[in-house]
Amino acid sequence: MTPYEPDYEAVRGLFNTRVRTRPALIARCADTQDVAAAIRFARERKLPIAVRGGGHSASGLSLVEDGVVVDVGGMRDISVDPEARTATVGPGVGWRDIDRETLPHGLAGPGGECPTVSNAGYSLGGGYGPLGRTFGLGCDHIVRLQVVDAAGRTLEVSADEHPDLFWALRGAGGAGFGVVTQLTYRLNPMPETVIGGIVAWPLDRAAEVFAAYRDLYADRVDERLALCLVLTTEPYPEGEPVIAMYGAYIGPVDEAAEHFAPVLAIADPLFSTIGETRYLDVMTVLGEEIVYGLQSKWLGGYFSADGFDEGAFAVLAEGFRRAPSGFSMVRFDLLAGGAVARVPTDATAFVHRDSLHYVSIIAQWGGDEETDANVAWIGGFHEALRPYLTGEVYQNYADRDLADWPAAYYGDNYPRLQQVKAQYDPQDVFHHPQSIRLP
Repeated sequence: MTPYEPDYEAVRGLFNTRVRTRPALIARCADTQDVAAAIRFARERKLPIAVRGGGHSASGLSLVEDGVVVDVGGMRDISVDPEARTATVGPGVGWRDIDRETLPHGLAGPGGECPTVSNAGYSLGGGYGPLGRTFGLGCDHIVRLQVVDAAGRTLEVSADEHPDLFWALRGAGGAGFGVVTQLTYRLNPMPETVIGGIVAWPLDRAAEVFAAYRDLYADRVDERLALCLVLTTEPYPEGEPVIAMYGAYIGPVDEAAEHFAPVLAIADPLFSTIGETRYLDVMTVLGEEIVYGLQSKWLGGYFSADGFDEGAFAVLAEGFRRAPSGFSMVRFDLLAGGAVARVPTDATAFVHRDSLHYVSIIAQWGGDEETDANVAWIGGFHEALRPYLTGEVYQNYADRDLADWPAAYYGDNYPRLQQVKAQYDPQDVFHHPQSIRLP
């Protein structure tokens, strides 16, 4: 698709409509052969390449000005092998679609919350989700990949085939090694019903809720209680600011009460839906508040070991209270430790294994006239929170203004990533502002 076709603007648009990048060509690929042809086309004409799945790149790296977008969002095949406990999927499939195929077999993948995020982008950059503490990251579940490299060749990649590339793609898969056209995940046993839902309090109770959330996971051994935290508006987006916990206990229903007790002991919630339910129902409800098509800016970071304290609680509550848009939110969208932390930091390209909490400040707004106020708000908010953070940043929430992004995203794993880049893309065909640099 080119800019001269009537549907170009609709197809070009990303989750973040603040990105106005205009590619010369959007190659809407149906299979691996289409992907290889698009790469060869771009190389022959010396055009820059971007890769797009669900269009959720926080900073717009899935588009490229006057270049070729290899769009794999339409590659949505799903095949489940219940006996092997695996699912093989196309890169454009979302997690709710995968859940609908796996859960009837009593199995679940390492899915994320947002229904329009592609599984490939989510997992190749790490893959935090409500099941992460219990079962591990998205990238930790990948057992096999099909990849089209810079020469247009199709590679089968696993621990036994191209193991160095397999290592790199699990955590830095969007950083310039090739285009993934198929992923095979191991699956986890999932009970038919869980205890889960969401419980919310007024923002005035934030200090108490933050403290309970911190204490809930301090030195906690049990990995089956997966609760995340969010500051949002209720009713969304025109109501009052609230602080909420959400998630599920992935274990025997009759054991859940003791694990939820510290949460339910926080008096006078605005509402609570905690109860017996299906995991799919929990995830479906959570995805309803994620609006596709607003303008946005994301900033965040990992809390230092002692950074999630009363000082940070005050900064978070006051910062969110000043949000100029009701669409904005603050999300603690992971629980590390548990299965995440058991994987060594050099076992995959994903290095962020030790910090327990990641915070995302998400500014979202509608019209251009609101941009200056929202950009100023998130910048000031993040600056006030910076003393409590480590300086590392989750690469799936890329920040194009980040100066030392190699250290922030990849830490000590970056030199090895450069060596893999030199082996599989020596001419730097897959280049964007934050792709791995050749050594």
